[in-house]
Amino acid sequence: MKIFEIITFVSEKFLSPLQVCGKGRFLSEQNICLPCNCKGHADYCEDITGVCIVNHSTGDFCEMCEDGYMLARSLEGRHSCRPCACPLSVPSNNFAARCDKGSGLLRCKCQEGYAGHLCERCAPGFYGNPMAIGNSCKRCDCNSNSDPNLIFNECHNMTGHCQHCWGNTGGANCERCAPGFYGDAISAKNCRECDCESGHCDMHTGECLLEAATVNLCNISCDECIWHLIGDLQMSNKTLDQLKVGVLNISTGAAANDRLKYYNYTAQQLQVHARTNADVNLVISYSCLVFPIVFPVLRRIRQLEKKLMITDGRLPPVREILSRFSAKLSDAQGFLQKAAGTVQETEDTNRATEIIGDSDNGTLMQSDGMPSQIVNDMSMCLCVCACASAQNVTEYHAAIDGASQRLTEKTERLSLADRDLVQRADDHAEELDRQANALEEDLRESDANGFVQKAISAANVYNNIVKYIDDANITSLTTHNLSQRAEDVCYIAKNTPYTSTLIPVNSAALISCVLCFRPSLGSICSSVENLNVLVPKLLNKLKVVENKKPVNNVTTNIVRIRELIAQARSVAKKVQVSMKFNGQSSVQVHPHSNLEDLKTVTSISLFIRVDPDKDPIEDRFILYLGDRNGRKDYMGLAIKNDNLVYVYNLGGEDVEIPLGSKPVSQWPAVFNYIKVERLGRHGKVFLTIPSQSFTDEQKFIQKGEAPGTESLFDIDPKDIVFFVGGVPADVRLPPPLSLAPFVGCIELGSLNNDVISLYNFKETHKIDPVTSAPCPRYKLAFSQSRIASYLFDGTGYALINNIERRGKFGVVTRFDIAVRTVANNGVLLLMVNGDNFFLLELKNGFLRLMYNFGFSKGPQLMENNTPKLQINDARYHEVSVIYHQSKKVILLVDKSHVKSLENPKTTLPFSDIYIGGAPSSILKSRPELSAVVGLKGCVKGFQFQKKDFNLLEEPGTIGISSGCPEESFMSRKAYFTGESYLGSTAKISPFDKFEGGLNFKTLQPAGLLFYLSEGSDEFSISLENGAVVLNSRGTRVKSHKKQYNDGRTHFLLASVNNQKYSLLVDDKDKQEKKRPSSATRSSSGSAVKTFYYGGSPSSSFKNFTGCISYAYINRQDRDIEPEDFQRYTEKVQTSLQDCPVQRPPAALLSRHREHSSRSKQGQSQKPSELKVEPCYLSSSPRATRQAFHYGGIANSRQHYTDLPDSLSERSHFSLSLKTHSSFGLIFYVSDVQEDNFMALFLAHGKLVYTFNVADQRVKIRSEEKFNDGAWHNVVFIRDGSMGRLIIDGLTVLEDRAQGGNVSWHVSSPLYVGGVPPERAQKNIQKNSAYSFTGCLKNLQLDGQWLSSVAENFGVTPCFEGLPEAGTYFSEEGGYVVLDETFDLGLRFELVMEVRPRVASGVLVSVCLQVVVVVNDGSREFFTKVSPRQGLCAGNWHRITVIRDANVIQLDVDSEVNHVVGPLDPGSTDTRKPVFVGGAPESIATRKPYVGCMRNLTVNNSRVSFNKAVLVSGAVSVGSCPAA
Repeated sequence: MKIFEIITFVSEKFLSPLQVCGKGRFLSEQNICLPCNCKGHADYCEDITGVCIVNHSTGDFCEMCEDGYMLARSLEGRHSCRPCACPLSVPSNNFAARCDKGSGLLRCKCQEGYAGHLCERCAPGFYGNPMAIGNSCKRCDCNSNSDPNLIFNECHNMTGHCQHCWGNTGGANCERCAPGFYGDAISAKNCRECDCESGHCDMHTGECLLEAATVNLCNISCDECIWHLIGDLQMSNKTLDQLKVGVLNISTGAAANDRLKYYNYTAQQLQVHARTNADVNLVISYSCLVFPIVFPVLRRIRQLEKKLMITDGRLPPVREILSRFSAKLSDAQGFLQKAAGTVQETEDTNRATEIIGDSDNGTLMQSDGMPSQIVNDMSMCLCVCACASAQNVTEYHAAIDGASQRLTEKTERLSLADRDLVQRADDHAEELDRQANALEEDLRESDANGFVQKAISAANVYNNIVKYIDDANITSLTTHNLSQRAEDVCYIAKNTPYTSTLIPVNSAALISCVLCFRPSLGSICSSVENLNVLVPKLLNKLKVVENKKPVNNVTTNIVRIRELIAQARSVAKKVQVSMKFNGQSSVQVHPHSNLEDLKTVTSISLFIRVDPDKDPIEDRFILYLGDRNGRKDYMGLAIKNDNLVYVYNLGGEDVEIPLGSKPVSQWPAVFNYIKVERLGRHGKVFLTIPSQSFTDEQKFIQKGEAPGTESLFDIDPKDIVFFVGGVPADVRLPPPLSLAPFVGCIELGSLNNDVISLYNFKETHKIDPVTSAPCPRYKLAFSQSRIASYLFDGTGYALINNIERRGKFGVVTRFDIAVRTVANNGVLLLMVNGDNFFLLELKNGFLRLMYNFGFSKGPQLMENNTPKLQINDARYHEVSVIYHQSKKVILLVDKSHVKSLENPKTTLPFSDIYIGGAPSSILKSRPELSAVVGLKGCVKGFQFQKKDFNLLEEPGTIGISSGCPEESFMSRKAYFTGESYLGSTAKISPFDKFEGGLNFKTLQPAGLLFYLSEGSDEFSISLENGAVVLNSRGTRVKSHKKQYNDGRTHFLLASVNNQKYSLLVDDKDKQEKKRPSSATRSSSGSAVKTFYYGGSPSSSFKNFTGCISYAYINRQDRDIEPEDFQRYTEKVQTSLQDCPVQRPPAALLSRHREHSSRSKQGQSQKPSELKVEPCYLSSSPRATRQAFHYGGIANSRQHYTDLPDSLSERSHFSLSLKTHSSFGLIFYVSDVQEDNFMALFLAHGKLVYTFNVADQRVKIRSEEKFNDGAWHNVVFIRDGSMGRLIIDGLTVLEDRAQGGNVSWHVSSPLYVGGVPPERAQKNIQKNSAYSFTGCLKNLQLDGQWLSSVAENFGVTPCFEGLPEAGTYFSEEGGYVVLDETFDLGLRFELVMEVRPRVASGVLVSVCLQVVVVVNDGSREFFTKVSPRQGLCAGNWHRITVIRDANVIQLDVDSEVNHVVGPLDPGSTDTRKPVFVGGAPESIATRKPYVGCMRNLTVNNSRVSFNKAVLVSGAVSVGSCPAA
């Protein structure tokens, strides 16, 4: 009462001179009443500041409305904040977090549990009727008995009755067992089936009943009503508490509260003065003197405080932006450091390679010079000597092990061997050369308009060549492989540790030799057999020929033979000449070389001519591609019922697609173009009838699809056949194609866009070129471009000999060529004469000119990445090279000058020119040309000195064809680097109806394959830990298999319809999930949407690394067809050419068990040096960027040093965290004695910020809990004695300690996540003084990132996904030190389970083998086991190590090996520290282990890592990232 009396007195005395402003005005600093600036909808505002006071508004001048309210304007111009009509404007039915009325439409941001544009319905997992006044949405309660595969508890959206009760439960809330079951559905959850004849029993006891018990569906009793009422009262109390908090937050209440505090403070000061003066009048007089001076000052302070609060409120978003910018800079710095590290690793690798190379050369030089003739005759001598004398072979075996002298003696006797085999190989090579040249000559003489007699002759020559290929290939390769045997043996003996094995070669002669002496040399045979298992196809015959250095004439001829074979086959494939079938003939064509390309997409084009007037149309067979016995998958073409019919089968039913729109009997007697195509299970047949004298070109198309989901054309390479026109009697066709042979003419066009010809045949049957001459075809009937342009496929080339016959090299020489390509690299023009060359090529998509005529400064080079020089955009570009022999070389692109180069004034010393490629002998003649590749694309209009050349007529042209089909420039394949993606738009609705398929190939376990987002809804297909996952609006369908990152090509098919989601991989791994009713909500339907392959610019998924090919989706605006990536609008760092992903090479190490004991001196190879393969699981699991995980042990933490001096005065810390912990320390810093400290910790799930001010403490506790597992942004500020805690930018809590400035100092280190043992317990409650369990990121001080971590104890990256039990050793390095009770002395048994992510690591060396190394101080001995399945496949493996003095036994998944080491009598059983997963840097000799470990026992005692002596580094105790 006394306080109010004084205030009243002062007011009466002094307020009248200071004025009291009226409604709508406020008192300024100058004691002037000014109008409130409240936009016309507030009557009062604060004095001094002018801050408006009105309900449901925010902002200093009521320029905004509170959340849940929107600005409304009246006719009088006044503004008011009205409840959002979401869906109703009454407060009880306003369920918007915020709303906005833009463009005349109300947009609502709904609270949790509500959905719809106006929040007019309940979201999935909630029920109720928001449109009814007083009603709201409540969470579905199904007693945790709903389908666990569903994201939400599914219940009726109006009544709340559960719709998907699980575990044999039933009822409105799944609160009881379903009829026919009994038990406790709520607590024990053990509903079991009734064991009664009637099928009915008591739902609680299981007692049998004659009939079903009646269930009270209402399930409401009086007792329940009471409990419901109590629950409602509790909810009411919560609502009242929330209203109370809301009232306190209203600006008017806050202002009044602040003003009351001020008045209280003034009264207290006056009371103090009153106590020191006995006379109250003196106090009043004093007040009268002081108040006019102090009051304006206090007003000014109030104004400044208000502005300071506003400024502080605006700082967090600015700091967040700066934080993100700083994060980007940190990322960039990390990338630069990583790049520098990669460069350094590359340099180290190169130096190591040089050292190894020098060592190898030294080793090879130790072998006394082997005469070249030795290698020539190795094969015959092996057989002669082996059969004659086992002793000789024994000596040879010893020579392999290092007895170089014996090997020399052995090889000297080889020169006496018979050389007939070598001579025969030479003869065959020469004959093959002659026959190939004859073929080339005959084919060149076939002109483009169909005079075909020479082509028939070429077919006969080709038949002979096939025979010579077989003979020469077998004889020459056998000779060469055996002649190279000594070199291979020495190589293997040198590089394979501890064994002496011979390289197995696929040669009948060699196998017979081995069999000859097997009885007397069992050890050699055993070695051969073991290695045969390891590398049965290590040396492919032709690859051996190419890779080995030429050692004699045989080798050189074999290289020539292989090149001629390739050229002959290329020429044969491009013979654009028909064959005539008489009703009895047939041709078997060589099928596609890569059958994997045919699995997803198969297309065949051909030209057919029938003459209905001469040969009446009957049901006839045209072609067949499939199994020789007519089983399994196939595709074919036939004439049935006067219609062209496309037939295929993918393992289910036959699909027949008849082209009924144009009967065959109505076809003109000319060549008509036909194309059949299959993409997945979808098929098409096309017919094009060329233009005639009185008709235009006509096109017809018919579509069909196979039933079911099988989509792959699965054929066995051993049994595949490709027949045209008919089949021999021993070939069985499937019933739909069992028809009479064809009558008419056929010319093949392409197979999967590769040019193919009937003259690339394996066999012909009853083809008589005399009685059945091929039909001439005038190709101009279809397109003039077939003659005007030339198609290069990367293997052929055009050669113009004696180019000066059409024009002379002059002072100015000009070459013109029009090129169309999408390739990155390829030859355009090449001239070579001895050491002189002139090259125009594509290099990485850009034109590049290089020439050298013996210049002293080396080759002249013209290259630049100017956009004008990039021509691989699938359009024709005219490229001109103008060579002025005394001035410059000029390069023109599309008739505009692009680049010029000063010329060394030399004439062009050439006579021949290659276009589009060159023979390998030419390219290998100069090192500058060794990397040059042939062109893939089209060339049109080549000119020399403005004179045209027909490249097909040139005698030197090989392997090119006429025409330039559009398919050659469509990019069906793409390679992604992990940072790339492709984007386009289409009318698709993946959430409603979708079908999409694609091929993918990768070695990475994770990556985004396909992605589309629509608002917050996401549709994606991705790889996760090697498994394929389809995700549609949160519903996930996952493949059963998890090893799809094996480097093989896999096909996936994803589909969505009204009933289910389906995922099919490789036609075998099929997974489906029923579509929930909630998923049928409306979407934008057929609107144009943006979608991505291989990644996206915005999703949280990791981008894909690997290849995607033949992708398709069911667009609504066109038929299903393979996506052409070349036409995509967004192509980010993506290659549309070759796919470099290859399967990991087979192991080159012996798979049998090995053991060894050796001294430290003279070690030839340590276990850690063994070659290994990458693991299935990535060593870097998917983790949140720059976030760390704490917990698992009581003192998990990071140390930061180098604290700034300003920390003693003021600090502004910010961080983000997520956790489920109720207690735990997050942040702590103090002085050495812990008298001064500052801490942030969790207590009962609430955040507590505290620090000391002398003997006082500032302690701020949040009202709400923040241990919900979501990310929260936390700012905690200390400014002298004032502390402030800001959470998520919304909750601002503040407290201060009494007293003036007090000295406050802390010292390094600053602890994050926890503290060392026994620390912080002086200042923090005991249950919060240990590490919290959760993740933390973005730790900053005063807006700056803290310096790098000085020390790390049990902290790892914050991995994404659900964890599993175990201890994870991260790639950043770390180890665990066990306590002294665990002894690994002279005798112990160690058992553990591991799932590694790297190829080698301390304690165990994994992936290819597990190695245990024992070092007793003087000698080192080890044993290893190489499991058949390997340890790097992503599975758990059990490892047992048993030591008994000098005997070590290793058991890996029941595969056992042991070694007996040296016995040291002086060894003592002393206790030493036991390190797990790694070791300190001072003693570490091998790489630390990366991966998960669990169930570790030592001598049958379980090891608990959370009780270890020390957990150092990045080790997560108790949880591992999921596989």
